[in-house]
Amino acid sequence: MSVQVTAKVRLASKTTNANGYGANLSFQPDYQDGRNKEWAEATPALGLSMTVKESVADLFTQGQAYTLTFTRSED
Repeated sequence: MSVQVTAKVRLASKTTNANGYGANLSFQPDYQDGRNKEWAEATPALGLSMTVKESVADLFTQGQAYTLTFTRSED
């Protein structure tokens, strides 16, 4: 059975690591225009942060919305 849940998130903060290598990205749910309404009724919270190389962090814009997709892995 294929399971997939999507969530709209916004990049809330992007900070360079203290060691100068990479950046920390922190995302929050985006509830604008009823986004995330389906899953937020039962689970009204979402937190996501990740540390990435600076070249990857450059691909993300603070305040921009992104679609996060969770798909069950069969392995």
